[in-house]
Amino acid sequence: MTKLRSILSEKQLISSAETDFTKRLSLSSLVNLHIQIAWHHAEHLGYGKDFLHENGLVWMLSRLHIKIDQYPEWNEMINLESWPKGIRRLFYMRDFHFRDLSGKTVSKATSEWLIINWKAKRPKLYNPDNNVFNENMDRYALEGAVPELAPPDNQPELFHNRVVYSDIDLNQHLTTTRYIEWMLDCFDMEYLKQHQCNELIVNFIKEIPYGTEVLISRYPANTLNSYLYEYCLPNDQTLCFRGQVSFSE
Repeated sequence: MTKLRSILSEKQLISSAETDFTKRLSLSSLVNLHIQIAWHHAEHLGYGKDFLHENGLVWMLSRLHIKIDQYPEWNEMINLESWPKGIRRLFYMRDFHFRDLSGKTVSKATSEWLIINWKAKRPKLYNPDNNVFNENMDRYALEGAVPELAPPDNQPELFHNRVVYSDIDLNQHLTTTRYIEWMLDCFDMEYLKQHQCNELIVNFIKEIPYGTEVLISRYPANTLNSYLYEYCLPNDQTLCFRGQVSFSE
C-alpha cells in the first residue's frame, strides 16, 4: 500500500509554452502550476477524479493569494511543494511554496477550495475530520486566509470580452488561467515591459459559461501600481469575479 504523503513535492521544467515575451514563466502559467500540483495531490490522497465522479462532486478553486519573488526562465527546473492546511468553514485550505534549485523562493501562496455537489450546485463538507486535511494546520506558506476583496468606490476603466472556445475548461466555463490573462490584457505592452507582477489575489464568485459577454472593470487600488478588477455580466450586473494584481517596477 502506498504511503500517503501529507506534503507533495514535484519538480517542474519550464517549457517554452509556459513563458511570455520575457522568456520567463508567465503569470497565468504560474497560476496553472498551483492548480496542477493541487490536483496531483488530491489524486494521491484519494480525492481526485474517480472520487469526484463516484460522489457527484467537483473541486472548485474559490480564492487564491500568491506572492512572487522571481519568475523562472525557459528550460529552468524548479521545485513545487503543496499541502492541505485544514478547513475553515466550508473552505478546504491549501498552501504552496515554489523554489528554484538553489532553494530561493519563486513564490508562496495560500488558497481556499470548495467541494461542490454537481447537481445541487452547493458546497458540502466531505470527511472534514480526515487527517489528510488537517495534518499540516500549523504549516504556512502565507499566514491567514485569502483576502476577501472589497467593492471598489472609485471610477473604473471599462473593457469587454466574450467567452469563446479557447477560453473554456472541461465544464465549458471560463478557465482559471483566462481570468488572469484577461486582467493583463488590459495593459499595453510598454507597461508590462516595465513592470512585473509581484502579488495576485483572486476571488471566484460565480462561473462564467461559454458564449457569455463579460464587462471588465479595472480600478486603481489603494497602493501604487496595484489594480482591482471586477468581472460582471453586462445585462444584470451579476458579479462573477474580483481580482487584484500588484506590480513592482
